[in-house]
Amino acid sequence: MTTVSRRNLMLSATAAGLATLLPGRITAARAQSADTIRLGLTTALTGPYNEFGEGCKRGFDLAIELWNAAGGINGKKIEIVTALDDQMVPDRAAQNMRRLLDDPTLVGILGPAGSGATMAVIDMVTADGRPYVNALAQATPATYPDGIDKPPRANVFTFGILSPVEAKVLGAYIAKSYKKIGLMHESTAYGVSGRDTLSSVIKAANGDVEITAEAYNQRATDVTAQLVRIQRADVEALLVVGLGTDLVNIRRSMLRLGLELPLVTSAGGLSLPYFEGAGETAVGTIAPMVSVLVQDNPRPAVTHFIEEYKKKYGTDRYWGPDPERPQLQMSLIVIPAFDGANVLFEGIKAAASTEPAKVIAAIEGLKDLPGVNAVYSFTAQQHHGIQPDALSMLRVIKKGGGIGLEVLS
Repeated sequence: MTTVSRRNLMLSATAAGLATLLPGRITAARAQSADTIRLGLTTALTGPYNEFGEGCKRGFDLAIELWNAAGGINGKKIEIVTALDDQMVPDRAAQNMRRLLDDPTLVGILGPAGSGATMAVIDMVTADGRPYVNALAQATPATYPDGIDKPPRANVFTFGILSPVEAKVLGAYIAKSYKKIGLMHESTAYGVSGRDTLSSVIKAANGDVEITAEAYNQRATDVTAQLVRIQRADVEALLVVGLGTDLVNIRRSMLRLGLELPLVTSAGGLSLPYFEGAGETAVGTIAPMVSVLVQDNPRPAVTHFIEEYKKKYGTDRYWGPDPERPQLQMSLIVIPAFDGANVLFEGIKAAASTEPAKVIAAIEGLKDLPGVNAVYSFTAQQHHGIQPDALSMLRVIKKGGGIGLEVLS
């Protein structure tokens, strides 16, 4: 037998083996997933931003537990079968997402907590086509690659406060309150998107407002130069688009420099890491936030979530120091994941299928679905759940021996 013949024989045998093995693998995968709704997750479970990833996972896990206790989805148990840690690092998130998308048995994908990590995976997720829950990332292109007034990514549904939605509320407050502002922002996708959107909204509302913008890197230990340049611009207030850990550093640097300006921030100014790190120096900070947890007469869905969260997790760091009432930050970190999971499950239930196109169409058909942070409605043109009327501007105040919040609007 010639060398060429031997090679052809070996290739034929290999091909035959694959032909025999591959259908078996596919059949096994389908059988394995036939009685289970299998989900994959990548988020920041460790690292400097783990409070966002762990908070998200709490929300996802609670929703799954409640659905399974009620019989699952059309009799099928729900399970996160793969939970990967990306530490909110874009490269790691991309590696994790490739691993998730290589698993054909996963029905839905639960994405990273931050905009930077999300933007690193969103194109491959879009190409894959399976339903994707974007719990926290605010950057507009993660949901609407060509702008919020253009069609969304077909399979991406967002439950955090989208940058244009936050900007509409925050920008209106700035435009009517100040004439000269300093705007500090992360150099990430979230920060740049927030800067551009906010600047546009502010200028549209009041063309006389002067904006001095400065960027900083996440986890930067020294922002003195940026603050000094803002101080020299003789601004009336400092507006910051950033996460809580960095806001702590900015707040402390302001005090060290004697920069006595009103501090107005994105929703990160009402986040757990900011309150934990800044303590009483957070007093006076103003920021927008979904306000359901500070309402005196919450909707039944809000009350139900509060009861079930406390039953499962107790009064943990996400719940906060008041054993009788959860802190507002849960609306930023935990509840978006809880609501996102519930919407995904309602879509699968309504579709009576796990076929991506059918699930997506079912979600787009949901109208007035009671969630915790909002009452949700989606269409083929609208894939974000939180609208401006769900937000209020709040200010951190002294309350008893600690800090509290007051609603400004």
